[in-house]
Amino acid sequence: MLDLLQLSGKQRQFVELLQQQQTVESLRSLCAQAGFDVNFINGFLLSGALNGYVQWQEHTQQTWVLTAKGEELGGVLPGFALAKRLLAGTRDRATLQAELGPDFSLNYGALRREQAVDLVDGEGEGQITVLKSAVLGAYQQRQAAFAAIAAGNGFEEGAESSLEWLQQQGYIASRVESDYSLTVLPALQTLELSDRVTALTSELILSGQWREVDLKPYDIHAEVPDVAYGRPTILTQCIQRIRDIFLNMGFDEMSGYLVESAFWNFDALFTPQDHPAREVQDTFYLANPQTLPLPEDRTLVEQVKQVHEANYGGEWTEAEASRAILRAHTTTSTARRLHQLRGQDGKYFSIDRVFRNETVDRTHLAEFHQIEGVVVGELLSVRTLMGYLTYFYERLGFQNLKFKPTYNPYTEPSLEVFAYHPPSDRYIEVGNSGLFRQEMLEPLGCGDKATVAWGLGLERIAMLLYDVEKLSDLIGPDIRL
Repeated sequence: MLDLLQLSGKQRQFVELLQQQQTVESLRSLCAQAGFDVNFINGFLLSGALNGYVQWQEHTQQTWVLTAKGEELGGVLPGFALAKRLLAGTRDRATLQAELGPDFSLNYGALRREQAVDLVDGEGEGQITVLKSAVLGAYQQRQAAFAAIAAGNGFEEGAESSLEWLQQQGYIASRVESDYSLTVLPALQTLELSDRVTALTSELILSGQWREVDLKPYDIHAEVPDVAYGRPTILTQCIQRIRDIFLNMGFDEMSGYLVESAFWNFDALFTPQDHPAREVQDTFYLANPQTLPLPEDRTLVEQVKQVHEANYGGEWTEAEASRAILRAHTTTSTARRLHQLRGQDGKYFSIDRVFRNETVDRTHLAEFHQIEGVVVGELLSVRTLMGYLTYFYERLGFQNLKFKPTYNPYTEPSLEVFAYHPPSDRYIEVGNSGLFRQEMLEPLGCGDKATVAWGLGLERIAMLLYDVEKLSDLIGPDIRL
């Protein structure tokens, strides 16, 4: 029985078309004329939805289609143009070359392979001799059959030999197609189809007409395709794993901005305005916008200026501090958070993207992730810092760590963190850390507090976790994991 409620829009249109017919000689022809997809209608017919409304009979027919090789010919067989001119009486090679241009060699080669022509050089101009005029005539029939196939038309009688030759040359291929003849029964012709809306649009909802129209029911039991879903990337898995560790350690997560002012990236971190890290060889400066506004807290700006001029000498300028950059580290988020805390205790972390004008190699990228961490409190020391980092790396499964003293403008003392990398059989740097200097903390309102902080490389940690030799094995088009 035909379920009118479940008919799609196209199916309803086809049923309405059948109601105007009594017999259909060819379903394919009907679909072509009415603009229906024959495969879709075949499925509708064979589903049994029209049982009792339509009788059909299947029949097959052989058709010919162009192959890829045949489609490349552009509708003209090699040899046809030359054969046509030779049958018209033209024999002079120079004349034929002028008329056919670069296609002369292709045409002559096709006829020569069938030993239908030959080139005889005399005292004057070369002449083409016809050896088999029957072959030249056959080319006319072959071209007619080839053109008919390309246009989807029928053949004239006696085209069998031409079709056989075209198939042997690989220009055409035989295909058997199924077709159906239909007889429309009275039950379908008298069936009443009311107008039904199959798509609920915003216009129907806003106007309230959805209450008045006949909506097609939504079948919640219909089968849906099993679509393969994605999975997190390796770095995403690492980020989530590291985030869980810090959350379990009692840290709160913080975030920042990809585009920062040099004030928060350098000046608030007690980095002098003539420091090499602020050169374009190391930092990405923006052309639009070129500058960003300084903090509204003028006291903070003045205190940062005083600290810089007192310790580094020279003139500290707001113009240099206002320059817009892609942040070079996530410590910008820490500086902003310390300014918000104003001396309150806390533990914070972030895992965010940073940018540096690095030469890309096995262990360096120009765009990477940094794991930022800061603890603000009382009685914090280097042993506290090493304890946090050792515990963190132990939770990731690393035992072989080394700490090396280093210099940072905004931490004193400062420690670099190294971890053993089995594929390269050496220790690689995985982070930097230290205790923030008082010169940095005082303008931010945390001068009476001790802080320990670190910035760790996420991609370097992933190299250790997955025993890969270079960063390109983890990210980018060369990934092989």
